[in-house]
Amino acid sequence: MSQGMNKNPLVSICTTFFNAERYIHRLLDSCLNQTYKNVEIVIVDDASTDKSERVIREYAVRDSRVKYFSNDKKVGVSESFLKMAQLAKGDFAMVLGADDWLAKDYIENGVCTFLKHPDIAGVVPDLTTLFERGDNGVFTFGGRVHFSSKIKVYPAKWFLKYIYRPEHLYISGYAFVRSKDLVSAMNYYIKNYYHNPSQSVPEELRGFFKRALGIDSMLFPEILTRYKSFAFDPSLNYIKVEHSKNQRFDLEQEALAKIFQDAHYYLLIYKYIYKYKWSQFYRQMKIYKGAETLSSAFVEFFRSGFRQPLLNFREGKEPIRNFFGEFSFDETLIAAVYSAPMVVWRCLSFTVRNFVKKYGQKARESSVFTQENFLDSERHFRTSRP
Repeated sequence: MSQGMNKNPLVSICTTFFNAERYIHRLLDSCLNQTYKNVEIVIVDDASTDKSERVIREYAVRDSRVKYFSNDKKVGVSESFLKMAQLAKGDFAMVLGADDWLAKDYIENGVCTFLKHPDIAGVVPDLTTLFERGDNGVFTFGGRVHFSSKIKVYPAKWFLKYIYRPEHLYISGYAFVRSKDLVSAMNYYIKNYYHNPSQSVPEELRGFFKRALGIDSMLFPEILTRYKSFAFDPSLNYIKVEHSKNQRFDLEQEALAKIFQDAHYYLLIYKYIYKYKWSQFYRQMKIYKGAETLSSAFVEFFRSGFRQPLLNFREGKEPIRNFFGEFSFDETLIAAVYSAPMVVWRCLSFTVRNFVKKYGQKARESSVFTQENFLDSERHFRTSRP
């Protein structure tokens, strides 16, 4: 344990939203009922038009740890994120989605890991996904991304090398970090991607940055540039809620053109992360994303029952050309070859997941629907609060 580090540091749990009346109580209850008490909940309301403010102010009256701030007008995610980070007074901070929540010992475990490893950039948690169908407050288990059975410290370069792997990238957006580093990374994002993007940035990508769609790709990597290591900690369980309205069930939406168009935009985001900061990993990233996109096209075509409309080359020609525009012939060939075992792996993974879901679902759910995660056996969110 570091001798120079505060043994009971203030932790800022930060969130921003627009219209969160229906579910913001879950975030507040989970944060206020943490086993670690020295926290503040920094809330930036982006000019909501529902009753979010009334709900939050009722909590703030009962508990001064709730800090509520409201924008005079709707300014969007990026500027709200920056304001949220700047208002945080804690030694440590993390970002929490307004419809998500934290396991009861999340903050306590995060602080302990930092005290044991004071030189790390941050702590990346496990991620449990729950699905909420409709408005009845009943959740079903989606899955858990789990990296190791114990705390494990990795070199920063390891993460930067593999950031384009979806599970690494996605979860890092919820990393437990120092407040000053979160502010610094947000300032970097706002300056370089929001207010003053390079003239070479395509207009479509500027729209992505305006909506902060690339923000989770950039904050933790930017923080990592100032450190040599970070930690994965499975004792930190972040509960991520997916709503049915956010799920895509129409296979027509997975047409060839859309698959490559979406992949092209994200490849552009990765380009501005890698090409100018970690160029040594840029080629490897391109090949991986090329193989992943080709395998996605095949898998979705397979899922559709080999329906011809999905494989519309006339419509998909331009998005495919745009996606592979910066690939050399060798890179395209390697991506195509690599996509074959990736398809096999994804099919095997799908089969294994279905098997586990069929025969092991009850055991897995029993470890998720517990009071430690603020869930009861009927799959509702519950706290001890009356």
